[in-house]
Amino acid sequence: MTQLAGELLANLHAAFTSPTLRVFPIYLLVTFALGAAIHRYRKIKTPLLGWLVPRSIYLHPSHLVDLKIFLFGRIVAALGVFQVVAVASFLAAFLASLGPTISNTQQLHPLVTALLLLAVADFSTYWVHRAHHQSRIIWPFHALHHSAEVLTPLTLYRKHPIYDLISAGVRALLLGLLQGCLLLLIGQQPTVSTIAGANLFYVLFNLTGANLRHTHVWLSYGPLLEHVLISPAQHQIHHSRAPQHHDRNYGEVFAIWDWMFGTLYVPRENETIEFGLADEHGNPLPQRHVSLATALAVPVADSLREAAGIVKRCRSAEPAHSLRPREQAGAMDCERAPGIDPRRETG
Repeated sequence: MTQLAGELLANLHAAFTSPTLRVFPIYLLVTFALGAAIHRYRKIKTPLLGWLVPRSIYLHPSHLVDLKIFLFGRIVAALGVFQVVAVASFLAAFLASLGPTISNTQQLHPLVTALLLLAVADFSTYWVHRAHHQSRIIWPFHALHHSAEVLTPLTLYRKHPIYDLISAGVRALLLGLLQGCLLLLIGQQPTVSTIAGANLFYVLFNLTGANLRHTHVWLSYGPLLEHVLISPAQHQIHHSRAPQHHDRNYGEVFAIWDWMFGTLYVPRENETIEFGLADEHGNPLPQRHVSLATALAVPVADSLREAAGIVKRCRSAEPAHSLRPREQAGAMDCERAPGIDPRRETG
């Protein structure tokens, strides 16, 4: 019992102090330094603290909910409730067992393997993110994140546990596929140095303004670089209520996925942005995630209601064999309801 309590306390400590957290103190200090540099460069007359850490944002009810969700999420992480890391190892081993290694004479440089791991993880993030925007059933679990009316570094953690579970599961599957393919093709397994290399890329990512993505501080990388990397300004646009910004810039690290799949938005100038949920015309939707309890319960209720509605529409739809081919295509798409944007409205 004592050993179990000790392990739990150690996990709690790691959950709140791990360098993998974007709000790790060093990253926050770098963020403050970047903000101070921007404040000076733009010759902003408001005092630095009042501009960078305004009371109107950090005492806003939306940010207080962010704080509660962050604390809850760290406790869940410490308990290991949604651990799916083993999935990647199992899948990699299974693929490697399918046959002999094709070639073990050519090994990839650890940094190349690390870049592959980073690219696959980011590709997974893009599609999980996009899927949540385009599915009525799972959108409510991501709508919680978009319901933030002000952005702070803690808004990154304004996520429903089910969203985190789906994201971790898909990432583990894709990383397992990559590792299995490397083992099967060239007999190469990611080493400690490879994993360290992948983590180094994320450290660099966190040290170059990642926390500014969830703030009011505009930082653009310029049109050229923003076709390769997602800037803080581009992610703020993703949170915008403006219709022209809806469903743009799904990427986390790389902008190339958005560029490839037609969802990239590159700002040409500093844009004024209002954050939060909105309908397809940009009109604000009422805030329904007003506490930790509603943040956890409302998405589940909305998702179940959407699923029930889809089942009902499918059951009441006219049999497809009695329709003309063009009508059959519409009848098969039971998930869409006329007149409602599934990415912006719930409930």
